[in-house]
Order: sequence, then C-alpha cells, then structure tokens
Amino acid sequence: FVSRTSGSSGFVRDDFYDWPAEAPKVVAAEKPAVIVVMLGANDRQQMTVKGTREAVLSDAWKAEYQARAEKLARALSQSGVPFVWVGVPSFKPSSMLRDMLDFNDFYRAAAEGTRAEFIDIWDGFVDEAGAYIQTGPDINGQPVRLRADDGINLTAAGKRKVAFYAEKPLAKLLGDLVAPGVSAAMPATPLTDA
Repeated sequence: FVSRTSGSSGFVRDDFYDWPAEAPKVVAAEKPAVIVVMLGANDRQQMTVKGTREAVLSDAWKAEYQARAEKLARALSQSGVPFVWVGVPSFKPSSMLRDMLDFNDFYRAAAEGTRAEFIDIWDGFVDEAGAYIQTGPDINGQPVRLRADDGINLTAAGKRKVAFYAEKPLAKLLGDLVAPGVSAAMPATPLTDA
C-alpha cells in the first residue's frame, strides 16, 4: 500500500494541487494494481469558476465541482488501472454534514460514469436516525471512538472501519493478488486525501 496524499488538497484549489493532472503521473510512477480515491473534506470553500468566485454549492460551483470530479475519474479510468472511490463520512458540524451528502453524490456520479465502484461509508458513521456519531461500533460491533474531537478527522478505529468498507470491493478487484487467509484491507491509505 502506498499513500500518495496531498494535505489540504481537493478539487476546489486546483491551483494548489491539480489531482486530474497529477494522478496519472502517480499511477505511472507507482504502477498500482488498484487505486483508492478519497477526498473532499477541505473542499467546502469558494471556487473560482471562469474568473468568478462562486459560493460553495451554488449552481456554478456544483457544475464545476462535478466536472472536476469527472475529470479525475476519466484520468484514472484511462490509466487502465481499476479504482474505487470511497465516499466521505458524516461530520459533526451540521452544515458540513449536509454538504457531505452532496459531495458524495458528486463522487458517486463520477465513479459510476467510468464504471468504477463508489463505496458508501456513510451509514457506518451515523446513528439509526442519520445523525453524526463520535462513538459507534467498530468492525467487530464493539463500541469505540471513531472520530477525533474536531468531529471531522477519524481515529485509528475509524480509519480501520473505512478500510473494512473497502475490503470486499478491493478483494474483488485484486482477485488472486490477495493471498488466501490474508485480509485485503489495511489501515486506510488512500491515493488522494483532502
């Protein structure tokens, strides 16, 4: 597993780091068997669209964000390496929680548009009513702290739970590359991380 992250990056600030342009270079350098994409936490900010600063989730912002997500999905698809796109979990701040639902819709559409699998982890980080949880069941059903105090970052147990969600889709893609009796899931080490 190779983690190729760029902290504070995402799709909004492509002047800071342009994932659709950089991802093919990472793929060429690393030659992965499969790619895991997970980003978005830093993208709740204005975005410049055709020279105009657009508010988060305005119509122009949404259209541009979706286009950028699709551009990354196409770039990865053209690499010939299979990939999965892991959605974002809920966040404690209520405005962030609502926005992350929209973000997951963007990611799902981008992944499915290139026949990649979108991995929805949302239900693993909310209660029965759909509200954010700080503590919840781990992969064995035992109560653990899943989130850091900020209500955004994941604890080690939270990261392991994300990896658990990705395990079956990754094992299906990796096939015989996963040795019998060896779990395909490791602590979450996504290609992208924002």
